[in-house]
Amino acid sequence: MILLLLSILCSSGIYIVFKLFSKFGVNTFQAITINYFVAAAFGYWYAGDFSAADNAWDEPWLLWAALIGILFISLFYVMALTSQGFGVTVASISSKMSMVIPVVILILIDPEEGADFYKVAGVSMGMLAVFLASAKGGVKQAGGASVLLPITLFLGSGGLDFLLAFVQKSFLSSAVQYKQFVPVPFAIAAVVGTIILIIRSAKKRQPLEFKNLIAGIVLGLINYGSIYFVLRVIGSGIMDRSSAIPANNIGIVLLSALVGFLIFKERLSAKNVAGVILAVASIALLTFRSFLA
Repeated sequence: MILLLLSILCSSGIYIVFKLFSKFGVNTFQAITINYFVAAAFGYWYAGDFSAADNAWDEPWLLWAALIGILFISLFYVMALTSQGFGVTVASISSKMSMVIPVVILILIDPEEGADFYKVAGVSMGMLAVFLASAKGGVKQAGGASVLLPITLFLGSGGLDFLLAFVQKSFLSSAVQYKQFVPVPFAIAAVVGTIILIIRSAKKRQPLEFKNLIAGIVLGLINYGSIYFVLRVIGSGIMDRSSAIPANNIGIVLLSALVGFLIFKERLSAKNVAGVILAVASIALLTFRSFLA
């Protein structure tokens, strides 16, 4: 339960930090790139082995780590725009309700994952929840956000969740292996982000500001925790993976919605409220069987 709580706190913290970026005028992409350098450096320090970066070339999960790293920085930028344009609640639901994607895939390809009424009903309700929670008629969208942002976040996050679950089962079986793996996707994302920043700077000079540096450091530490703890939750063995992912996400959806309403004064329409309720009901159905066991 402690790992689950830490995962929920860290993941919810990401949405909150992104929302604060727009309030304090932080250059989002600069902060995101810095965040990955911080997350990678912290990860290697936590693993107690900075030479692990060289050893990664011999690991069977390297290509998967590269793909995850590219998804990290791509989805992080989409997540930031969604949080700033639609609000913390919509961003968290679009991202975390994407668990319907890995749940379906895991049930179909893994005989250890069971399919029953609760999971089928939960997946169906989850799809409707994303649509309702993303409906923001009449609200001014920030940063050029459009309805494609939460949809992209939904699909991309679902693919990322599946890749993390796949890597966890296929390659990670000890605490040491978790520590060795987690910094690598962050390092790859940092390299990709740096290349993009260089290209952007060639077109339009964007000097690094101190506030962007601080924002990136804070985000990087929270981001590392979100990935490390969710991998530990998936591999905890307390419940199967197609239930562990939803159990983690229900807390993130609820906490993010609460923070968005209480702190950022985000107004939720009737459709948004219905989406939140459906999201909670969906994840509850998906985890019900595990709690009965």
